[in-house]
Amino acid sequence: MILSPFGPYIYKGKLIEVVRKQLLADAFDAAVEGGDASGILVGEVEDQLFIYPSDEVLRSIHGMTRDYLGKVNGDRCMLDCEPIWVNFSVAGDWQPVHSHDGDFSFVAFVDVPDGMYDESPAAGAIHFTYGEKLPGSRSVYGPIKPEKGDVFIFPNWLNHYVYPFKSSGQRISVSGNISVKGMEASF
Repeated sequence: MILSPFGPYIYKGKLIEVVRKQLLADAFDAAVEGGDASGILVGEVEDQLFIYPSDEVLRSIHGMTRDYLGKVNGDRCMLDCEPIWVNFSVAGDWQPVHSHDGDFSFVAFVDVPDGMYDESPAAGAIHFTYGEKLPGSRSVYGPIKPEKGDVFIFPNWLNHYVYPFKSSGQRISVSGNISVKGMEASF
């Protein structure tokens, strides 16, 4: 699904369950083998680790990205997803307003604590922000309370942020930067 709350388009998709479970397993592998990614990230998150997803997961992310690009500016291109990291967020963790490198970015919500849905609408939700706050215009899209398997793909320069939640458990999200080769990236 292509969302167009303001200027740039945002893709919202859903990981099929077998891919979501594989990505969750890849995330837990990163907890054992992954290097610390906090040096390149801005979040106030306890564990931010580099992740090396399986080919099946990468094919799924590439397929969603091609769907998104097909709606925006063609679908014949080479995609490179690097780096990719996992955030193991617990109560109180948050992401300040930020953007990414590459041409596009994605975030896949692999696991979400059930109690988060009983909190305020902003708790643990992602927000996208674009442009100035002017009368009669929309500059923030959100809060979007993620569900297990939700994936968002968006231009790398689109600012976004996440408020903290209070529930027990972890919100596990995997994010990455996508570089497009073989077409003009004029999004």
